[in-house]
Amino acid sequence: MELQSDRSKKDIADALISLMKKKDFNKITNKDITNRAGLSHITIYRNFNNIDEIVKYYLDELTDEFIKTSKILFDPNDFTNYLIKLFTHLEKNKDIGILLYKANMIHHLKDEFDRIFLNKANSLNEEFTYSFISGGLYNIYYYWIKNGCKESPQELAEMFKDFYILKGK
Repeated sequence: MELQSDRSKKDIADALISLMKKKDFNKITNKDITNRAGLSHITIYRNFNNIDEIVKYYLDELTDEFIKTSKILFDPNDFTNYLIKLFTHLEKNKDIGILLYKANMIHHLKDEFDRIFLNKANSLNEEFTYSFISGGLYNIYYYWIKNGCKESPQELAEMFKDFYILKGK
């Protein structure tokens, strides 16, 4: 059963993304968001401290749903398949990346990569390894968004795999 506050958070996040598709990000107000969501103006303040938190919530939900439904698991022995699944998901949701890039908020996606990968670490050495993977994946994604999303998920996976192999894995 979904709680009202969870529903309100989702509605607010969806409203913000919807507005970002139609309006310059810097011109979006909290009132615009709550009006779009069909909620009272105070609701946004009960759930979020700022717009960055709304974006982070949206991305957390999107990422967690992807992980749950795709059953994607990081497996160094099947790395190419993992990368293709990941980049296919990112391609499917590239409109979000483009919106965040245009709003100078794409760094929130780096936080998502870190959240997922660094949670896997069981030692300091693994933290450095997963930090390397996370940063590399984010940077390939960032330049893919910045340069017009021309490459396929398979091409992106091959590029990353080539870089990763250089590290010695």
